[in-house]
Amino acid sequence: MLPWLRDPDPSEDPEFREFMSAGDGRPVDEVFGERLRRRLRALVAPGNLKHGIAAGFEATGLNAAGALVQKQLRWPWARALNYHDVPPHRSGAFEDQLRYYARHFVSVGPAELAELNAGHWPHPKPGLLLTFDDGLRSHADVVAPLLEKYGFTGWFSVPIGFVETPAAEQQAFAREHRIDFDARDFPDGRIAMTWPDLRHLDGPHEICCHTYTHRRLGPRLGEPELALEIDVAKQRLEAGLGHPVRGFVWVGGEEWAYTRDAAERIRAAGFEFSFMTNNAVIRPHGELLQVQRTNVEAHFEPAFLHFCLSGFYDLFYLPKRRRVNRLTAARAA
Repeated sequence: MLPWLRDPDPSEDPEFREFMSAGDGRPVDEVFGERLRRRLRALVAPGNLKHGIAAGFEATGLNAAGALVQKQLRWPWARALNYHDVPPHRSGAFEDQLRYYARHFVSVGPAELAELNAGHWPHPKPGLLLTFDDGLRSHADVVAPLLEKYGFTGWFSVPIGFVETPAAEQQAFAREHRIDFDARDFPDGRIAMTWPDLRHLDGPHEICCHTYTHRRLGPRLGEPELALEIDVAKQRLEAGLGHPVRGFVWVGGEEWAYTRDAAERIRAAGFEFSFMTNNAVIRPHGELLQVQRTNVEAHFEPAFLHFCLSGFYDLFYLPKRRRVNRLTAARAA
């Protein structure tokens, strides 16, 4: 039976156990109706729906078929993925994903990205560009050693204000600025990378700007806010690394988080490439200030990961991607 049609075991459901043990005095039908409405809302939530579709595509072979068609019809191409936190207890799952990537893709660093953009791709497999958002400690402690083990270049996008926050205040900063983290494996409480971490990663990997405070560059931001999040962030990162920073990574994938004013500021700041999150492969002669990524995480089950890589997921985002690309395109001279 397909996994999303399997009847759940009520004894495994914490809400069911709570319902059976609760004695709040409400009529049983009222409590049951509330639980049922909550369960139905969860069932049709966008995330659960996408995972259900992915499981169906995996079971019927459509994920594999889509990947094959994409490989043939879109050649040459690469795909950019973006991760967030990869805490130590997820390292095994992340390594499994890297093994899969190593079998099916070639690592893409800045040189390979430029090569592909110029129309030269001498590799027998498509490319894979792995990005890691938010400057989290796990990227230095967990991700980088595994990337190097499997021959991948990492692109680490850093909100420098987070890195420069004292360790004791980092979790509060992360909650305030919508940075997801899992601190259970770090009893000292530090969850951000340090400057020594960044300098150690710099060179073998690529360090990118991810705004100053991990802020979405929406329409309410004025000139001072955009200057801080783009120009000052770039300057501070460059001062600490001792060389120009080439990449910018937009915060958030929501459509409202992209604006023309921010795009023009990123372009004027001199970035060579910027990354968005609207799901599309990278092909020759594309706009390197509109490189699209696909969000995945270390805990994703294989079926959903394959769905994200198959090309089908890109179709869900096509209308939004076109609107964002029009909005953030360079103005005609």
